[in-house]
Amino acid sequence: MPLNKKQQEAVEYLDGPLLVLAGPGTGKTQLLSKKVEYILQHTDTDPSMILCITYTEAGAENMKERLRSMIGQAADKIDIMTFHAFGQKILGLYNQFSAEPTRSFNEPIEEVLQLKILEEIQSTLPNSYLLRAEQKQKNLLNLISKIKVSKITPSELKQIADKNQSDIKILDRELSPILQNLPDKATGKNAYTKLTESVYLPLLKKLGELKTDQPIVGHIYSLFDIFYEQLYSLVEEQANSEKPSVKNINNFIKKYFSKDQFGNYRFSELASNKRLTELAELYELYQNYLEAHGLFDFNDMIEMPIKYLENDIDFRRKIAQNYLYIMVDEYQDTNPSQTRLLELIADEQESPAVMAVGDDDQSIFEFQGAKASSLIYFKNHFNAKVIVLTDNYRSTSEILQFSRKIADQLDESFIKNETMQRSLHTDHQTTEELKKELNAIRNFDILKKDPEDFLFEQKIYSDSNDNSLLVNGEINHKANKSFTQKTYIERHQFINQDAEYDWVANRIHQLIQAGADPSDIGILFPKHKYATALIPYLRKYPEINIAYERTENILENQQIYELLTLCRFIYLLSQGENPSFMLPEMLSFDFWNIPSDDVILAIQSIHRNRRPALEILYNYLDNPFFAELAAFFAELARQSLSLPLEFLLDAISGTSSVEITVNQQVKTFTSPFFNFYSKDPYSKTAFDFYNRLRLLRSRLLSHAKKDKLRLTDLIQLVDDYTKTETSITEQTFYQDSEKSVNLMTAHKSKGLEFKHVFLINLTASAWDGSGGPNTLTLPLNLEIISDAKNTPDGKKRLLFVAITRAAKTLTLTSPKFADDSEKENKPLSFLDEKIIQESDRTDLESPLIPTKRAILHNEYLSDEEKVSAIRRIWLNKLLDPSEKIEPLLRERVKNFRLSASHISSFIQLSYGGPLNFYLNNILKAPSEPTSLTIAYGNLIHKVFEEITKNHLTKESALAYYLAEAQKQDLLEEDIKTILARGEDELPLAIDQYLPILQAPGAKAEVDFSTEHLSFDSIPITGKIDHLNIDEENKLIDIYDFKTSAISKRDNWHNKENLYVYHFQLLFYRLLLKESKLYRNYTVRSMNLLFTKPNRRETVEHPEGKLYQLTLTESDIAKDDLIFEDLVKAIYHQITSLDFIRSDSPLNIADLHDSSLADIKKFCQKLIELNKNS
Repeated sequence: MPLNKKQQEAVEYLDGPLLVLAGPGTGKTQLLSKKVEYILQHTDTDPSMILCITYTEAGAENMKERLRSMIGQAADKIDIMTFHAFGQKILGLYNQFSAEPTRSFNEPIEEVLQLKILEEIQSTLPNSYLLRAEQKQKNLLNLISKIKVSKITPSELKQIADKNQSDIKILDRELSPILQNLPDKATGKNAYTKLTESVYLPLLKKLGELKTDQPIVGHIYSLFDIFYEQLYSLVEEQANSEKPSVKNINNFIKKYFSKDQFGNYRFSELASNKRLTELAELYELYQNYLEAHGLFDFNDMIEMPIKYLENDIDFRRKIAQNYLYIMVDEYQDTNPSQTRLLELIADEQESPAVMAVGDDDQSIFEFQGAKASSLIYFKNHFNAKVIVLTDNYRSTSEILQFSRKIADQLDESFIKNETMQRSLHTDHQTTEELKKELNAIRNFDILKKDPEDFLFEQKIYSDSNDNSLLVNGEINHKANKSFTQKTYIERHQFINQDAEYDWVANRIHQLIQAGADPSDIGILFPKHKYATALIPYLRKYPEINIAYERTENILENQQIYELLTLCRFIYLLSQGENPSFMLPEMLSFDFWNIPSDDVILAIQSIHRNRRPALEILYNYLDNPFFAELAAFFAELARQSLSLPLEFLLDAISGTSSVEITVNQQVKTFTSPFFNFYSKDPYSKTAFDFYNRLRLLRSRLLSHAKKDKLRLTDLIQLVDDYTKTETSITEQTFYQDSEKSVNLMTAHKSKGLEFKHVFLINLTASAWDGSGGPNTLTLPLNLEIISDAKNTPDGKKRLLFVAITRAAKTLTLTSPKFADDSEKENKPLSFLDEKIIQESDRTDLESPLIPTKRAILHNEYLSDEEKVSAIRRIWLNKLLDPSEKIEPLLRERVKNFRLSASHISSFIQLSYGGPLNFYLNNILKAPSEPTSLTIAYGNLIHKVFEEITKNHLTKESALAYYLAEAQKQDLLEEDIKTILARGEDELPLAIDQYLPILQAPGAKAEVDFSTEHLSFDSIPITGKIDHLNIDEENKLIDIYDFKTSAISKRDNWHNKENLYVYHFQLLFYRLLLKESKLYRNYTVRSMNLLFTKPNRRETVEHPEGKLYQLTLTESDIAKDDLIFEDLVKAIYHQITSLDFIRSDSPLNIADLHDSSLADIKKFCQKLIELNKNS
């Protein structure tokens, strides 16, 4: 396609800095390639003196291929690379240029090593540091990374913290008198007017006097400036509202100021600034560690070149002389470090021929440090000429206008920046011509003409709620005319996700039936999880082929997971440990083809962990294969100490055989693993498996730093990656055929276009979600750095990018309710939608959507119509016990006595729920060795018991703990860990809880097992950690000890573990009520005592704060169920064994990602099933 006038102007401009603003569909993809071609054809420039920087490696490769087709082999001489690749090239050149020896910059360290370094540094911080308590080093690493790319040094970070600390004192002094006029609750019609006069304007006036409009460092301004700016914005927003409200303004104020014990307002976010001071120290220690060990991380690939270029002017000039022309694509996605790197090189020329192409409305990588304002900074820094591409070659005018309505909501953009607009003109005025050009970016209607378009528009579209465009398998030409009309946007809301996805699949089916090319259809979503449930609905239609690319963690791949499980089993055997706890899962792997009866009979035992794993296998005589397995594992465990890892993996996977001895006979054993998954060694399954093994080996070589790998190296790698929650990722691309419907995230869709786009799950939680609470909050003036997710503008930009992928039709869908719950999804605020209730119908309306194109669907799918994407877990194989097994299980539950821990285990879905209960409490399969957490908890309970029973002093109790910790059957390093933890936490716990532990009438570890209690014919039993008994008034206080920590915001109904714990306390009360010894007593209080100090949220207690939580009657009243009904329901499921039937609704889900809401629904389902039984 020939260039238009604006594109040609941009290509031919070689006289200095140039900024090209190019909206979606304006042809910017070919612009850089065309400019390179023009330079080489019209100047005598050597190709090696042209630098083209793209945002991704794929983008660089695509540009190189495009240039090869245009200019031939000269394209290979051009530097076409990402910023990080360019940074690494500079590092290599500096090592050649510098006379002094420098660090080696061959390859950045992997993330897992970064996390281990941070963990090591954390352990050296004082116990009073908030950051020492942070368990997710990835949070710390993300913060340090963002600070790095924001060009803030550790010393500057400390400078900001010090300035904040002094400003906080001033804020307390100056604002507290004004805030005394802020009521606890503001109501009434005139609340806004009154508070504006008495609070808001006085606050703004005082902050206006305090603010300086000068940054502390870089682009970081004082708390005065930021408070003023945000408060002014909130007040102004309400002043312009028809119905002004004080809610948002007051919430903002009270987020940062709260009353102290004397009723005076004080700045309350002290912890965030303390955290900032600690972060500065941690950041410096981290950088020092890297330098001392000759290491560098991914961000240093940019930071170190900047350092060398800044400090060595000769080197900087040498690099600058290498490039006569520099071009950068997607400039809106650059971060401050990348822009600085570019400026250092380009600034060496008086009028550098540097061109940036971008669109600030498409800046969707803020979570990686990108700044939408980069384009504005580029213009100001280089005083660049600006060319605006206005002709759109992709979307219809209706889609362009809709996208504009989203972009117009952005707070920060090139088009809204008045300073920028003024700077574009010598007279410093924003002319009408400029406004017209900037606004025209997405408002021009130049469409690609395709013969298919006319035929398609004649065939299909529906203006009604009726999905059917086919009659008896033929096109219904009498269907509503909206496809033949120029209406290209539809908005549909469904009752739930199942109904939504069923409709989307059907609509795509209709599009294809009507002649649409499947590859012209794109389904976009913000996260991959929204596609998982959609794919089964698409699979209902044979003609819908799909193409789907995603990043997967190979450690979670089923084949790799099973292989690594076998490796760990063999490793533990080789170390002389007993991995019997792994047998239930391992024997259930499908490739063994072991009948479930044999698995159950082999692993079930009243002896649990007393039998070694190999003995369990050898002694199960009903299936000879078990003895062969035992010999196979024993032989590999013996060889694993010296056998190269590749050979060991061959034996485990079955690509080579092993000689074993069974009953004094030597035979050859071949693992069935590989044959089960792929009988053809040249199949795609085999290829994918070997590819994942190759990736695993590559990562292992990098991790272990040695060539001769053994099993212990593999186990260490898996442990490190698991502990740090780090992935070994691969890009997996699945495509049924070349003509496939495209499924991808909105981020991935950038730069692509489709004739027909579906945006699914258009809800606030999906497209405008916060991504969960940020535990590492920083002060208000650094929030942009600490925010792990996009800003509100970033989320709007992501939606804008998704919308502008559409050329012809755009279909927006969402579910009204979340899953099967009654909780409504919050609507996406960007669309400003409202439900209009009229006498005869309910309508969905949005000022952004064409009239009558927003449609509500209130139909539910039948159970037969629903399609499930749930992955069944290995425990499902042990369901539906046979006639041979069931009598054994019934004998196990015949005299079952229910305890509080049984209830917790049964409903705690994130730990396996009923199926895990089945494994541990009915089959009594071998369980994992005692963990550090359990060992520590047992020790604390023993210490508290001794304090109560033997009246130990604090000093004696600490000595007792140290002595008992040394006796634990743990590794030496683990004993050191629990010793250190006890020395840190136990003194605080004893100080706070000693009055309870040694109160008059105190009893420790009260055991009810000998009483043989029952409730409503249900045998119950248990042990209560601690009781304080008031004999005179017949009152009892219940105390349960927990070795975890909670925050002041946590309560019984907003945190999963507390919700489960509150049922434990209710069960303890039930025990006391049924006890012959205590039935005449009244339970006065039920309490949890937490022994781990919370050091995250308070600086008033440098040593940390311990919390005690009391369960009140008002808390119990908030339950949506009666506890006694839950007890009956669980007991019924256990004793009837109903829950281990494959058709039970209680056992089919993979529950590891379950939430508190899931547990509540599960409890309700239990009670409902029991009442209906």
